[in-house]
Amino acid sequence: MMKAYCRSRWAIWLLLATLLATGFLASWLLANSFEIVLNMWFFATVPLAVIVSIDYWRFRREWQQLQDDHPIDPVQITDPLSLAYYQKIQTLTQKLRTTRDTAHEQEQEQETLDTLQLWTHQIKTPLTALDLLLQVEPVNAKDARLEISKIDRYLAVMLNYLKLTTLNTDLVLTELPLKPLVNETVRDLAKLFIAKDLTVTVGPLPTVISDSQWLHFIFEQLLTNAIKYTPHGSIKIYAKGDAVMVADTGIGILAEDLPRIFEQGYSGYNGRANQKASGLGLFLSKQIAEKLGLTLTVTSEIGQGSTFAIHFPQTRWQVE
Repeated sequence: MMKAYCRSRWAIWLLLATLLATGFLASWLLANSFEIVLNMWFFATVPLAVIVSIDYWRFRREWQQLQDDHPIDPVQITDPLSLAYYQKIQTLTQKLRTTRDTAHEQEQEQETLDTLQLWTHQIKTPLTALDLLLQVEPVNAKDARLEISKIDRYLAVMLNYLKLTTLNTDLVLTELPLKPLVNETVRDLAKLFIAKDLTVTVGPLPTVISDSQWLHFIFEQLLTNAIKYTPHGSIKIYAKGDAVMVADTGIGILAEDLPRIFEQGYSGYNGRANQKASGLGLFLSKQIAEKLGLTLTVTSEIGQGSTFAIHFPQTRWQVE
């Protein structure tokens, strides 16, 4: 720090050296007593030493402020030039922060628009199917109701996507028995199970600490996803270790798709091939699970099915 101080005050030291040399030269030219010149410099050095000590103390304090991680107190900046630099840096920092926030908002807006476009394209499938069903007499009420239920679920997905940003203030954590919640979700999806003649088994499940509304949404998305990609066979929900498993006997997921299965808008090979996936359901499930303190994982084998696991950190493992 002393080296930095000396370098920052080099002009003063140069001026003092010049004055000293000039004084000695003047005394020599005027033939003054050398003792008189020394006394003159002695009395000049005392106040100079006091001034330099105060200046060094201020420099040391400001230097330590710069080395610390704590915010700089502008009141303690005594040098006008340093204060000007500080104010300039603050202005540029504020501009950078504003630019970054604007860019982040624009990115979020674009992301939302992209998601809405994807969702709009996705919901056209059941709407088109429903339109075709209504054009044929007599109307197949069973299939029409099935398409309406799909539309209703797509709307629920989008509403939850828009609501996701306020999830932190919309959590009600309670002690929650899972089996009644899962059974309710299975009943809500009964038409889909019946339409594909799939059997569903719900084993003993634990009581957990979580939010019933958002946990219901996660199970609904996992079960809907299982139904989509299970042409025949069964779906099982059961407890294993610290997790609740949702396992199907469907077509499975490609190994290269597994690392990205929870990314927004990523539907993988199966979703693109069947034009049935928007990539929103699993993405939302992952986001909601993280906010609930849960972990979602998946294992799969082509032709053998997929197993999604919801890992719970807080459970009371009782058979119901």
